[in-house]
Amino acid sequence: MRTQHPWWPLALMTLYVLTAFSLGLGNVPLFDVDEGAFSEATREMIHSGIWSATYLDGVPRYDKPILTYWFQAANVLLFGLNETALRLHSALSAIGWAASIYYFSKEFLNRRSAMVAVLIFSSVLWIMLIGRAATADALLNLFIALSFFDLYRYQSSGKKTLLYRTWLWLSLGMLTKGPVAAAIPFVASLIWFISYGRLRDWLKAVLNPTGWLILAVVLVPWLILVWHQQGMGFFKGFLIGHNLNRLTSTMEGHGGHWYYYLLVLPLIMLPYTGALLTLLRHGRSLWKRPLERLLMIWFAVVMVLFSLSQTQLPHYILYGVTPLIVLMAKYRQVIIRRWQLLLPILFFALQIGLVLYAPHLGSSQHNAYQQQMLSQAPEVLNQGYLLMAVLLTGLTALLFWPPSALRRLAPWQRLTTAGLLQTLFASQLLLPAIGHLQQTPVKQAALQARQLQTSTVVAYKIHMPSFSLYRGAPTPSGDPQAGDVVLTKADHLPELLERFPAAEANILYHQGGIVLARMPASPATLSQRQ
Repeated sequence: MRTQHPWWPLALMTLYVLTAFSLGLGNVPLFDVDEGAFSEATREMIHSGIWSATYLDGVPRYDKPILTYWFQAANVLLFGLNETALRLHSALSAIGWAASIYYFSKEFLNRRSAMVAVLIFSSVLWIMLIGRAATADALLNLFIALSFFDLYRYQSSGKKTLLYRTWLWLSLGMLTKGPVAAAIPFVASLIWFISYGRLRDWLKAVLNPTGWLILAVVLVPWLILVWHQQGMGFFKGFLIGHNLNRLTSTMEGHGGHWYYYLLVLPLIMLPYTGALLTLLRHGRSLWKRPLERLLMIWFAVVMVLFSLSQTQLPHYILYGVTPLIVLMAKYRQVIIRRWQLLLPILFFALQIGLVLYAPHLGSSQHNAYQQQMLSQAPEVLNQGYLLMAVLLTGLTALLFWPPSALRRLAPWQRLTTAGLLQTLFASQLLLPAIGHLQQTPVKQAALQARQLQTSTVVAYKIHMPSFSLYRGAPTPSGDPQAGDVVLTKADHLPELLERFPAAEANILYHQGGIVLARMPASPATLSQRQ
C-alpha cells in the first residue's frame, strides 16, 4: 500500500468505502423485521401524505422519531421504491461517518493515521452491515461521532461556533433516534470534564441558551406536528415503551446479561478483534492523554450503559466503536500484529465448513418454518460460494505467511487488506445468501399477492413488514376469515387447515417456509384472535 502518490490514499479509501457501502447495495431483499418496518412505514407515509407521523400496516408506529423516514421518503421520491433507494440514506450516512473520522483524525493525529482509520472503519464487519441497512443506525452513529468530534474541537479552541455545532448534531441525533443521541455525549463529556476538574466549563456548555434554542428549533416543530397527528400516543409509546422500557425490561425477546457485549463486541469488530484486545490492555497509559481519555470514556459509557440495559441488540455497541477505530489507527504500529490475521482466516474457513454442512442445515431443525427455509441452503451455499471461500482463505493465508514480495507490508497493511477481502465476501456472497434464504420467499409471496384481485390479505402469526412493502399495501395481523388470503409460516399452516379443510384451501405459494393461501369461501373461521 504505497502512498507516495498524492492520489493514492484517496483512491484506496474510495475503494474501501464503496466496497463496504455501495457495491451491490440493492441486490438483497429487505430484511425483516427492522428494514421491512422502516421501509413499509416510509411507503405508507408517502401514500397517505402524512409527513409528521409514521404508521405500519395502518397502525401507529412509535418506535423512532421522524428523520430517517424523511430521508428514506426523499430517496424513494427521487429514485423509486426499491432496495437501493430505501438503503441509500444509510450508505450516505456511513460515507459521511467515514469522512468525519478522516477529517478529525487528520486534524488531531496525522494524514496517514486518518487514512488508516477510514480503512479500518470501512472493513469492520458490523459497520458494513449497518451502512447497508434501511434503518436509523448509520445516521445516528454519524451524528454521535460529529457531536464528540466537535465537542473535542470546542474544548481545544473555545470557539462558540463549535459548541453550537455540537448542539446541532445532538438535536439531529434526537430527531433520528431519540434521547440516546444526547445521553451518550452528555454522560461521557461530564465524566471527561470532571476528570480534569472542569465541571464549571461543562455546565456552561450544557446550559448555553443558544444551544437549547438550536435544540428547540430542530425538535419542537415536529413534536407539535406529531402531537397534532397522534396525540399523546407517540410520546407514551416512544418515550416510555421504546426508551424507558428498553432499559428496565426485555422487549421483543432481546434480553441479555451484563456480559453480553463482552461476547458480542469481538464478533462485531472482526477482523480487528485481536487489535481491539491489545488496545484495551493499554487503557491505563491512554488515560494520560486528553484525546485518548475522551475516546476511552466514550467507549466505556456505551459499554456500561447498554450492558445494564435489559434490552440488548448487537448494533447498540456500535455507538462506542468510533473511538476505538481512531485509537487503533493511531496506535496501529503497536497493537496490530501478524497473529491477528488468524481471525479472518478462520472467518473464511468457517464459510467453507458452512458449505459442507449446508445439506444438513434443514434436517437439523425441528421447526417446520426453519426446516423448510434452511433446506434451500445448498442452492446458495453452492460451488461458487465454496470456490470464493477457498480462494479468499488462500489469499488471507498468504498475508499471514507472505512470499517475499509481500513481506515489506506492515502488519496493519496486511490486516486491513484482509478486512477488505472479508467485506467483499460478506457483502457480495454471505449477505445475499442469507437474504435469499430468509427474505426471497417473502418477497415472492408478496409479488404474487399483489396480482390477486382481493381486498383482504391477512398476516397470521407472522411479522414480516417487507411483505406489505413489496405487495404495495398494508397487511393487518389477525385471524383470517372465509375467503381471505393469508400469509403465514409453514409451522402455522396445519392449525389453519384444521379449521379450513385442505381440500378447499387454495395454497397459492409455499416456498422456503413461507405460505400464501386463500381460505375457502365458507362460514368457517378461526375462533380465537391472536
